[in-house]
Amino acid sequence: MTVPVRSRLSGSFVFFGTRFPAVVVWLAGAILVGSCLAALDYRVGFKLLRFVTFEPDLVLKGEVWRLLTWSFFELRSPLALILGCLALLIFGRDLADAWGPKRFMVAYLVMTAATAVVTMLVAFAWRDVMGSVYLTHLPLVESVIIAYAIWFPARQVLVYFIVPLSGRNLILATLAGTLVFALLQSISLYVPHFIAEGLTLAYLRVPAVGRLWQRLTLGMRGVSKRRPTHLRAVDRLDREDEPPRWLH
Repeated sequence: MTVPVRSRLSGSFVFFGTRFPAVVVWLAGAILVGSCLAALDYRVGFKLLRFVTFEPDLVLKGEVWRLLTWSFFELRSPLALILGCLALLIFGRDLADAWGPKRFMVAYLVMTAATAVVTMLVAFAWRDVMGSVYLTHLPLVESVIIAYAIWFPARQVLVYFIVPLSGRNLILATLAGTLVFALLQSISLYVPHFIAEGLTLAYLRVPAVGRLWQRLTLGMRGVSKRRPTHLRAVDRLDREDEPPRWLH
């Protein structure tokens, strides 16, 4: 008997005594397995990756599927792939619980497409961006980290297992880290990173953008109840099982 997709996304898995929502496990697993298979494919010689990269000039020629496919692979380095998938599991776990599995997945897809569209707008004014090839899930990982920092400002994490950060400091560290990597490597290659981070901040900090985003995510599943944009979640450190409360 076939298990409905909704049921698979709504379940959960337990690893090392910790529960993870199925949606983040499937997403991280798909990126991990897909990237490994893509790397093997490239070495064999088929090079099917050329059909899933995000290249602004090819999108303009009608290959619009590239607006979505680029964020499900990571071939920069094994470390980037592993750390990115772990970050999706760790930070996406609480977001998926707070938003629900379907909204989390839709948010990931919408952010992927929105980041690519804005990158294309930048490409019209920046030739280096127009000729760049993007194939990485890290901009979306950074987006998830920033969303986590805003939704759960009191929860502290150890960045690189050393530096304790939370809330605003975690956001600033994410932005600063992206800037450092961009300056060391290539700013044009990190344009989607900055755009994904900026769109996430705009979604969660600017009420008008948040309402538009909710129409794209919640509206797709017919959910009429929406969180007021002038309220923020208050984290309950003393009761992890208690849902967030709202404060003006």
